Amino acid sequence: MIAQAILFAVETAMIHHIGSRGSVMQLALLRSGGGVMLVGFLAWKTRWSVLKTSQLPLQLLRGSVSVLYLWVSMYSFARLPFADATAISYTQAAYIAAFSVLILKERITPLRWIATAIGTVGALLVVKPAFLDSNMVYLVAVLGTSFNGLAFVLNKYLQRAGGDSELTTMFYVNAVAVVCNLPVLIITPVPEPAIWPWLSGVLIFGPMGMYAGLVAIRHASASSLGPYTFLRLVIAVIGGMVLFREIPDLFSSLGVAAILASCLLSMEPGPRGAKARALKAAR
Repeated sequence: MIAQAILFAVETAMIHHIGSRGSVMQLALLRSGGGVMLVGFLAWKTRWSVLKTSQLPLQLLRGSVSVLYLWVSMYSFARLPFADATAISYTQAAYIAAFSVLILKERITPLRWIATAIGTVGALLVVKPAFLDSNMVYLVAVLGTSFNGLAFVLNKYLQRAGGDSELTTMFYVNAVAVVCNLPVLIITPVPEPAIWPWLSGVLIFGPMGMYAGLVAIRHASASSLGPYTFLRLVIAVIGGMVLFREIPDLFSSLGVAAILASCLLSMEPGPRGAKARALKAAR
């Protein structure tokens, strides 16, 4: 998850540099196309076996959920102040915890709930949203972020024992996104050559970050990884210090400390009952 946070932070910085010179659907198509190519590269030896799945409806649902969140994200960032939209996007950690209980039947300890709450507060301290207005866009953004949390938990569900590999999941997620974003080739002109070098952030770093997250979730509970989604903010603060000599203020520093603390707290071992069942099964 740390590797994913670094890769996504690099991707986000390059997208920020591109700005309005590339449409969101163009970037989404490029990112998903890069994901399909990465699967092809990693599955070169197994080739077509990566497409085999006994969970095709669920794979298509997972891909559709991701596309829905992308559209909600586009809508909210276009109509809300940037800080507000960013802060709302980080509520996904709470959704991850909730869906982990509902779908994966994970038993989340009080300490892990506390870790999620501390991480959320830390993200708010770093981003500093204003939330000055009250309109339906905020409600759409808050509820729409649940799609991101649901997608995260479905990754774990799809990779449960006897399920699909991370490469299979990654292929279908990106294949659905490619199909949904193909119309952009007709309705939007090709991006100007000046931004082509920056598009590598979407084509390379985004898919690599996605794959790193899928590998991580195979080896850990979904609820324990939720707070790690805040690490991108920590890396952004560190990047600002190193690259642009931007010294974080007191609130940002406290936010970074809170996010790191939430990650440490989320590493707490799972409930004793789960550990006992695992030991019993090993015998």
